[in-house]
Amino acid sequence: MNEFELRAAIQKIAEIEVSLKKKGGPSRSGQLFDKLLFIQQEVLEHFNLPFNPFYQGLLQFEATPWDNEIDELIALLEKESANQRHKSKKSPIDLLKEAKDADRDPMFVLSELGISTHVYTLFIYNDILMYEQDEPEKILEELYLVNNDDLLNTLGNMSFSTEWIEDAEKNITALETRGLKYIRKFAVKIINDLKNMGIKINGF
Repeated sequence: MNEFELRAAIQKIAEIEVSLKKKGGPSRSGQLFDKLLFIQQEVLEHFNLPFNPFYQGLLQFEATPWDNEIDELIALLEKESANQRHKSKKSPIDLLKEAKDADRDPMFVLSELGISTHVYTLFIYNDILMYEQDEPEKILEELYLVNNDDLLNTLGNMSFSTEWIEDAEKNITALETRGLKYIRKFAVKIINDLKNMGIKINGF
């Protein structure tokens, strides 16, 4: 795929996505959706990037992109392609340390580490790693610890419901006993965010 074909493919992806939205989504035009997936895969293969939901997400458009937007997307995909090539040569801890030094977007780094993008893993990355609240080795340990549906669902519920706050200390302690080192800071952040929104939290 040469540069002209690549740009045309990206343009076509955007056109199909806009068309699918007008039709009511993939379920209303399965054939068109299949064509979209095929072109997305071709583009990602051009950059030697895996065909997964994360990288597909980079190829989503709300409208037909301008030339400069296509330029920026290509530059981003080239950067991620380079990161993927070097990934196998680096240990997870090296990736995390370099990500911190380069101030890389957590959406990319977590994907490279095989960690789910989640409100708690993003908190660890943005609030603990980037502000050097702990050693990278311990941060990586926590990321791997929480990378399962059971814990992530529990932590996600904390972000979208205030029921846990009724017995906050008990709930926080229970998660600490499961090995979560940053859960108390996470809980405090949630409570402070709620208070800043004007929501009254009894006991805090």
